[in-house]
Amino acid sequence: MLAKKLRAKIGEDKKLLIHVPDIPPGEVEVIILRKEEGRITRNKILSKVPRHRAGKILKSLRREDIYTSAR
Repeated sequence: MLAKKLRAKIGEDKKLLIHVPDIPPGEVEVIILRKEEGRITRNKILSKVPRHRAGKILKSLRREDIYTSAR
């Protein structure tokens, strides 16, 4: 198996164009590697938190009120 490492840029149109004159024509397998961005924004973190609507809270959420055996 022949391996070749190239650097390229994907354009705004989401197309990748590479020219490899030293590889013969035929079917190839392309693997795309991209460095992950090191900083996670607050919005990305909040988008991963599940959202549930449980309705209105009618009384306090003290442990004693939630668990009857805690009294």
